[in-house]
Amino acid sequence: MSKVKIGIIIDNYHLQHKVSDFLKYLKAKAHISLYVEESFLLTNTELNFNENLFFIKGKGKLMISLARLIENETSIPIINPPHAIWLTIHRFLNSLMLKKAGILVPDFTLIPSDHSPPFKDYIIKNIVDQKTYAFKAKIEKINGNLRVSDQRALDELNGEENYQYLYYQKFIKSKWEYKVYCFGDTLFYYKQIPVLVNPNKMETRIKIKEIPELRETVLKAMKILNLKVVSIDFLKSKEGQFYLTDINSLPNFNYIENGPKLFANYLIKQAKT
Repeated sequence: MSKVKIGIIIDNYHLQHKVSDFLKYLKAKAHISLYVEESFLLTNTELNFNENLFFIKGKGKLMISLARLIENETSIPIINPPHAIWLTIHRFLNSLMLKKAGILVPDFTLIPSDHSPPFKDYIIKNIVDQKTYAFKAKIEKINGNLRVSDQRALDELNGEENYQYLYYQKFIKSKWEYKVYCFGDTLFYYKQIPVLVNPNKMETRIKIKEIPELRETVLKAMKILNLKVVSIDFLKSKEGQFYLTDINSLPNFNYIENGPKLFANYLIKQAKT
């Protein structure tokens, strides 16, 4: 049986740091074409895609634009499709959609940066989560209330993006942070000490049994946003309610036992259907 052809749209950061084991395994099972954001140019004579499937490992504007071109000009399936990635990186938009669908998310607002949100305890996040640099928290106590700022949001406010608004999310105090990875309908469950308490998330992360409530929420969120591959973060309030706090269309499958192999097999299976 001939090998399937899989196209991977990726940037140099993910290519150099995130997918070495994945690519090593996948190359033995499939034909791979790499479309690296920083190094390719397309002309009208080069738009001949013959892959069985595309996978996007990145969220840069050029990668999303290429995926949109493939989506519009071919019938080749893309995991995850560009509009789904676009929605997941826009915190306010996906928060609106998830809340409207009845998924429990922390209260949120998008207001001018010189205004205070209507929450006593809150976290400030960047509106569009499109960069590759990691979460870096700035924690303050103001009049007895907790204010957490993602340094990315503050940097982008007056930097290249020059935002006039900030995304504020009500802070949910939780003993554990719960993370669910999903390839199709296969889910993996973990919990860890919240990164605001211990920034080294892998130091405390442990695998846990399935939580039916989280499975239901994850599959519902994936359907709403048209995602096939995802990782989703939850916090559990003192009342015992799970709040969906973050959704990521580019999960790091290296954190899952045999993750690179499992994910490669998932892509091959999808490419054959």
